[in-house]
Amino acid sequence: MSQDPYEIAQREIERLWRDLVYHRHPGTHFAEQPWVPPVDVVVTDDRVRVIAEMAGVPRQAVHVRLRGRILEISGRRVAPQGPDGAHYHRAEIYFGEFRRSIELPWEADETGIEAVFSDGMLEIRIRAASAAPSNVPIGERAV
Repeated sequence: MSQDPYEIAQREIERLWRDLVYHRHPGTHFAEQPWVPPVDVVVTDDRVRVIAEMAGVPRQAVHVRLRGRILEISGRRVAPQGPDGAHYHRAEIYFGEFRRSIELPWEADETGIEAVFSDGMLEIRIRAASAAPSNVPIGERAV
């Protein structure tokens, strides 16, 4: 005996509605990662400034990692706890884990990086690695 396709569709719509309203942030239905902090990247010949907006993210929950030309910013924003019995009338702010990777225009000097967190803004300053060519000695091999 096959099930009525309208009944199947109605159950699926009810399940999606319950997930949307009661369980998950709406953005999670449409993207793998619904929120990443917006950033500005300001470049000069020898420096990069990355400014990331981190409203509601505590400094201790932010991690910055530099690997070659890739700067990675990650962390977690935790939802505030409301009073018992309260429910969302509207939910537009994403809470949870985030990860943002930014490709730099050149190799970075890993010793020349500093990060400052203030008023919900993270500013990262990175120096370019020395672009001076290094001479490679050429040896002779006996034949």
